[in-house]
Amino acid sequence: MGFKDELSSFPHAIVKFNEPMKKHTGLGVGGEAEYYAEVKSLYGLNTLSLLASEYKVPFKVVGFGTNLLVSDNGYKGLVINMSKINDVFFKRDTVRAMAGASLEKLIKFTVDHKLSGVECLSGIPATVGGAVVMNAGAFGHNISDYIETVETLKDGKLKIYNKEDCKFGYRTSRFFGKKEIVVSASFNFIEKDRESLISSVRTYEDIRKSIQPTGRSCGSVFKNPKQTSAGMLIEKSGLKGLIIGGAKISEKHGNFIITTPRATAMDVYNLIITAKMKIKDEFQIELKEEVEFVGEF
Repeated sequence: MGFKDELSSFPHAIVKFNEPMKKHTGLGVGGEAEYYAEVKSLYGLNTLSLLASEYKVPFKVVGFGTNLLVSDNGYKGLVINMSKINDVFFKRDTVRAMAGASLEKLIKFTVDHKLSGVECLSGIPATVGGAVVMNAGAFGHNISDYIETVETLKDGKLKIYNKEDCKFGYRTSRFFGKKEIVVSASFNFIEKDRESLISSVRTYEDIRKSIQPTGRSCGSVFKNPKQTSAGMLIEKSGLKGLIIGGAKISEKHGNFIITTPRATAMDVYNLIITAKMKIKDEFQIELKEEVEFVGEF
């Protein structure tokens, strides 16, 4: 029996073959994943990742896929979606959020329980797992500011990291680009009255709506260099509004690329390369991607 046969009868996930990844990313582009599975539990995640390793099938764990740019050639391997593993609850004196929980769900939980810390992440369409791996942040705060521990899974073994061992940095952590799967995070928050929290959430959402475009995107394309912002550099270079195929650098915010239904991953990729080359030439600054490339380009 081969991997495909094993996957066809796998009871702990919703399994699809040759699944279009454009259905599972913020940009709405990309080819097919050879295998695609939405796991229902940690047991299913563990069993499936071990099965893929046994058959030497590459695998990629995703949440909402917001910050992914998947190649038009697709992904030759298994994509594991964790968004169904999404509980948020109290564990002793901390808040524990499973990796598949949305940031929106975590924020609602904290507001309902009069806890402050992650309101600044309001409006970011990401899962807790993705936010931890990328150390998501906004308005001068990062998700790592309130993390106590991170739980991971690798080779069938669970491991707990204290915050200081997670190597959090600007939009990175020790888990980025690794096969160690973040399965949950525990947080320590600050008590605050609910009315103030609701007001803060609305304020952050309003600010985000006022400065960021609507439409299909991956969020911020580039990390901000020191002392400046990627969006400002792109605006100064005159690239806002540039169109390649079905993709466009937003006229509202230079660090966003918006796609139309006819866009391809290569359209987006070419815009990214064009922006990097232009900024390097004009400002001698090397922009680094915040969006993650999946597959071959």
